Amino acid sequence: MAQALYRRWRPQTFDDVVGQEHIVRTLRHALRTGHIHHAYLLAGPRGTGKTTTARLIAKAVNCQAPADERPCNQCEICQAVNDGRLMDLVEIDAASNTGVDNIRDLLEKVGYRPAQATYKVYVVDEVHMLSTAAFNALLKTLEEPPAHVIFVLATTEVHKIPETILSRCQRFEFRRIPLEALIGRLETIAAAEGIQAEPEALELIARAATGSMRDAISLFDQLSAGDAITADYVRLMLGAERREVIRSLLSSWVDRDLSGGLSVINRAIDGGADPRQLARQTADFLRGLLLIRLGAGETWNDPTTEEREIFNEMAQKADPDRLVAAVRYFSDVAAKQRTGWQPQLPLELAFVEATLVSPPATATAAQTVATPQAAPVVAQPSAAPSRSTLTLAREGASSRTRNAPAPEDSTDALDAPPQYRVAGAPADPLARAEPAPQQLAVESAPPADSTPLAGDAGTVDSLKINWGEIIKQVQPVMLGALLRDATVGGADQEGHVVLVFQHTFHCERVSQEANLRKVEDYLTHTLNQTVRIRCVLEQDWQAPKARSRGKAKAAALSIEEDELIRRAQEELGAVPRLNG
Repeated sequence: MAQALYRRWRPQTFDDVVGQEHIVRTLRHALRTGHIHHAYLLAGPRGTGKTTTARLIAKAVNCQAPADERPCNQCEICQAVNDGRLMDLVEIDAASNTGVDNIRDLLEKVGYRPAQATYKVYVVDEVHMLSTAAFNALLKTLEEPPAHVIFVLATTEVHKIPETILSRCQRFEFRRIPLEALIGRLETIAAAEGIQAEPEALELIARAATGSMRDAISLFDQLSAGDAITADYVRLMLGAERREVIRSLLSSWVDRDLSGGLSVINRAIDGGADPRQLARQTADFLRGLLLIRLGAGETWNDPTTEEREIFNEMAQKADPDRLVAAVRYFSDVAAKQRTGWQPQLPLELAFVEATLVSPPATATAAQTVATPQAAPVVAQPSAAPSRSTLTLAREGASSRTRNAPAPEDSTDALDAPPQYRVAGAPADPLARAEPAPQQLAVESAPPADSTPLAGDAGTVDSLKINWGEIIKQVQPVMLGALLRDATVGGADQEGHVVLVFQHTFHCERVSQEANLRKVEDYLTHTLNQTVRIRCVLEQDWQAPKARSRGKAKAAALSIEEDELIRRAQEELGAVPRLNG
């Protein structure tokens, strides 16, 4: 029985390891200086050389050659490892030995001295498959192993390994092998094995392997069973489509040509292309266009020199938002494991959805929106309740404005602090508003001739009624939370709006200069009237409304008394008595 190529071409020295130079350099330095660790963790994608490196470590630490030449593959230890007969190298598949009993059996033998080599090396593959109890059993030995024992743990899912295990190992991250390194390795194997292969065929094989050397060599081994390996034969076996088809599909997507793109897809499927493979290749090229569009095109090594100019032109025609959406659509199709009764349908839907994606509309805060309604329209943030803000805008103008038809809601999102104004409204708050088509307008500052808010009793009453809704819009949120303790008490003699607090802490915090200015600016912009506020505690506040009512009553009584005296003088001819 012939041996598989990936086993026959497994690296036997550190020089043969491809694409992991950063790991090889570190291990060689450790061997030269004698800094050999008791536990190593090799993590990375499948087929990138983890198990191979573990065996190289077992050979190198026990090799009898000088440190710079390890492993030599000439000494008895190296040959025993290559032949798989070294008793001091123990390989365990954790996927089939997950239980704590398996680990306990292993740990019972750890204390025995090596039979032939200097170190006894335990290689635990897919270590993340061990149970929690097995990890706990391994932990103590891994922390303080015998001097003659080295553990090498390998995994593809390092996030499943407990932190207590990770902290006791030297960790090496294996990378996906670059495309050029895969192609070079396949060329070496093809030349050594006497297999005829077109360069384009080797490139297609390397791309299909997605950075895995084992997958690339296994696929090459499968395709070498026939005659010469040609690009057309690789496409037929893989269901991969020609690059011209991908370019045509991308061109139709960029130009939003639905009929042309769907025709390209159906011709490719009828020609034997696999829909998932076609979706995968399309997603890869869309990713490249996205990299070019975002200025990182040099990291995309897929296109040739002649193709790069074409893809650069495509990338400039496509918005990043469209590219991101298209990559997601086609990636979802490529990731699906099952196909329905119409295999190309998911691919067609992905193309249609990706083509119909529109770029987001851009809008500015100062944008004006015309509305045909005769009634005035007041702009307000979408997060604010429309009722409270509209009530303030209507009632804050005058009693005439409060009797006007109710304005319609608007949900324009504006930057805080927002300001609400009816474009074209008269400056005099008592002037009558004439019905006319209005526009939403946003001003950055209140009018210069605006009067203090306290001069308008109707607006103060509106503030009292809608206070709970108004403070929901105050930024920062913490300041709005402090204002929940306050109520609108009224207006003082200086025209300040008085906020009455129940708690001293809340009153003092809002009274701070910075916070006070924020609240005043917010109310000023919201009501389009200059607002100044004063914070007082509940026990220190006497409503001016009560005092004004008393004075008004006394004034009314005085007027009534004066009227009686006047009538008495006229009818009876009485003469008022002067005191003193």
